[in-house]
Amino acid sequence: MSNQTGLLHRVGLWPALTVRGWGFLAASIALFIAAPMLGQREIAFAASAALALPLLSLLLVSTRHPKLSAVRRFSPETASAGTDCEVGLSIQNWGIAPSPAANWHDEAAAPLHRSAPALLPALPAFRSLETDTPGVTTMRYTIESPQRGQHSIGPLWVRIGDPFGLATRRLSVGGSDTLTVTPAVELLSRSSFRLPSGDGQAMQSRRPAASGEQDVIARKYQTGDSIRRVHWPATARHSELMVRQDDQHTDHEAVVVLDSRRESFTRKVRPRPGEAESDAFEWAVSMAVSIGLHLLHEGYRTALIESHQSSSSRSGDRSASSADELLARGALARLAASHSPLSVRDIVADAGRTSGELAPLFAVLGNLDAESVDALARAATASSSARAFVVHEAQSSGSVSAPDWALALRDDLARAGWAVRLVTPDEPISSAWDLDAAGSAP
Repeated sequence: MSNQTGLLHRVGLWPALTVRGWGFLAASIALFIAAPMLGQREIAFAASAALALPLLSLLLVSTRHPKLSAVRRFSPETASAGTDCEVGLSIQNWGIAPSPAANWHDEAAAPLHRSAPALLPALPAFRSLETDTPGVTTMRYTIESPQRGQHSIGPLWVRIGDPFGLATRRLSVGGSDTLTVTPAVELLSRSSFRLPSGDGQAMQSRRPAASGEQDVIARKYQTGDSIRRVHWPATARHSELMVRQDDQHTDHEAVVVLDSRRESFTRKVRPRPGEAESDAFEWAVSMAVSIGLHLLHEGYRTALIESHQSSSSRSGDRSASSADELLARGALARLAASHSPLSVRDIVADAGRTSGELAPLFAVLGNLDAESVDALARAATASSSARAFVVHEAQSSGSVSAPDWALALRDDLARAGWAVRLVTPDEPISSAWDLDAAGSAP
């Protein structure tokens, strides 16, 4: 939601003649030329009138300063990439004279598109003795949000004219607002979230700690719930399958690493204004946030670490307490110039100290250097399980083979104990996760 308010007369462009106005001007010049040739004084009077009208119209629109204000609101307040967002403009006339009917549009920075021109009706004058604030006229339009990030919308432009339609002037209302667009995410498959037991071999289902039966809440069975969690008394009471949903107070934490180093991803040579620098990185952000949301749903505090922050961030500083916070971090993720190795071992170790259990580690990676591979190998020893998604561009149209660097990275990480999956930006996130889950992922 925005609280941006501005007066219309603060920013304006010079008035200009319309096509009709230029027609009157051309007609007046032609009549002035024809008058002496034809010897008709009446033609000269007609030429003077034809010239005076557009000049008076220019003067009229130059001196009109309707005092409008606008407040812009977004619904939803943060949009998801690839979805539509409704923009509401609450417009008020603070002037003592009514404002004229005018055409308007809302400006937007690429990759968003400005709104289509529409008609703003005449607004009544503000009577300060009768009311504290003027009446509100709300205009709405829908804007597509194709790419995650923070995008500028505004200012509101209004085009006023004279009663004869001979001259117009563009004026702006207020400034711009920022629309936050979160990454496109997908729901990942649900199953018992398994972690290694103390001996590191057998797998056991993770349960959030509960202080007793009073902390158990029954909810409807969902696909992927273990049959061992069925709450039989609640099932009998509700006549439908119910499962235990334990109290979600937990100190367990998981770490998701997003490789955001500029040198890790293939970038477009000349991206268009507002276009993503790298399709592979955009996929990596969506995957990392989707994993984070999945972990939050399973009751984990999730630390989302970008690689260029890994050397100076502790897991507690990056833990997301809510899905909205995690999505906001994904919206702000950017490729950054960083040549330091991707070191997260200390962060993973810190994440496990509170609960006394090793934290699970997930990573979405690009083309790593040898130092980063060594650092990730050390990080795997501090985690209960380490799973990586290596994102690479397809080598050619229709090609399914991975480049040599991706194959080498997969082999290096696998030798260090990572479960690795090679993916391309064209692959659906849920498919990549399901294929990984067929092995040992949650």
